Amino acid sequence: MAIVAIVGRPNVGKSSIFNRILGKRAAIVDDQPGVTRDRLYGETEWAGKKFYIVDTGGIMSETEHPFMDLIEKQVDLALDESSAIIFVVDGRTGVTPTDEEIAHKLRRSGKPVVVVMNKLDNEKQEDAMLGEAYGLGFDEVVASSAEHNTGFGEMLDFITSKLESEEFDSDDGEIRVTLVGRPNVGKSSLLNAFAGEERSMVSDIAGTTRDVVDSVVEMNGHRFRFLDTAGLRRKSRVNTDLEYYSNVRTYQAIDRCHVALVLLDAQDPVTEQDKRLIGQVLERGKGLILVVNKWDLAPREEKVGDVMTKKLIEELPFAAHAPRVFISALSGRSLGKLPELILKVEENRRRRIATSELNKLVKEVLVFERMPGDGKGHSLKIYYCTQADGAPPAFIFFVNDSELCSKSFKRHLENLLREMADFSGVPIKIFMRNKI
Repeated sequence: MAIVAIVGRPNVGKSSIFNRILGKRAAIVDDQPGVTRDRLYGETEWAGKKFYIVDTGGIMSETEHPFMDLIEKQVDLALDESSAIIFVVDGRTGVTPTDEEIAHKLRRSGKPVVVVMNKLDNEKQEDAMLGEAYGLGFDEVVASSAEHNTGFGEMLDFITSKLESEEFDSDDGEIRVTLVGRPNVGKSSLLNAFAGEERSMVSDIAGTTRDVVDSVVEMNGHRFRFLDTAGLRRKSRVNTDLEYYSNVRTYQAIDRCHVALVLLDAQDPVTEQDKRLIGQVLERGKGLILVVNKWDLAPREEKVGDVMTKKLIEELPFAAHAPRVFISALSGRSLGKLPELILKVEENRRRRIATSELNKLVKEVLVFERMPGDGKGHSLKIYYCTQADGAPPAFIFFVNDSELCSKSFKRHLENLLREMADFSGVPIKIFMRNKI
């Protein structure tokens, strides 16, 4: 499917235009230069043509921005893969030397370019600024206001006229995988190892990735959509609106995924923050794989893998069912295990048990188990059980009085269900319903 890139200086409105085109707040919008540092991909349609729209980091001539080289590398990658380009210029400040540098780069690309003079809110502004825009050397110039949603039809008409009609790649059968964890734990390095290119910026400055970045990768005959997210910070350290938005987006990315890879640091494997994050993944009904990264830097002691596994089970008893894999994203150690593991966990998440098998379990429980009660002669009775539709697995036990069921007995039932079938890496929901 065709790709259209949005480029321009920081704070000219690229992310606002991106969000308008998609009809949602997909990129973080803020008035700080350099807010969008990675490429963000969205799918959209105009005039019967479907295409990807890509938001890129702002290009600055100033060299003091610590991510400038990385941002420009991301922009170059977006230009290479795009079929057409939306070049956004600030209509209030006019054309700057940096805009002229960008225009030179775009002319060399040979791609169709539409110049969008953004933030033009009245005809007087348009008359004054459009002449400057034409001076950049492109034939197509559009006056726009992302804030007031003007100019988009003309812009998209031009863009789609330059695109070949292509069938939209359905995401049916795609497995959506979210990479989550603390800042600087190696999420972007892992994504890049899978994608085979620097889709997400990699640096040793914590918090380099602040948006969610989608990458579609084909492995083992399956399509995986990887969502790389900003590292989740403790609430006490979320001291800007931007970091707050990024944390919210991380939880939204968890909601979008089928399977979450929670990255842990081999040198500091489990923190309270990790426990909360893993709890959120399970609470939202997602598949879970614990990925211990930087394994090459772990202490080299005897049976270190067994020691780490024991520690993870002790620290995370509520996630003891989750598969664990020890990797090095940089060296590639054990990365080959992850695709099959992801497929297995997603299979488990959609696994169903026949009602007849479930009710065999109910009979065994009634015969061999001591049922919980209220201490006054009333005990829980289970009549039958069925599995609800959908994922994750959810089981409904029809009983005489749901209030007689203790949390510990629910956990016991969960363990029995896990013995019946492979639900590793998957939360199990259990509901008690009074039989009428």
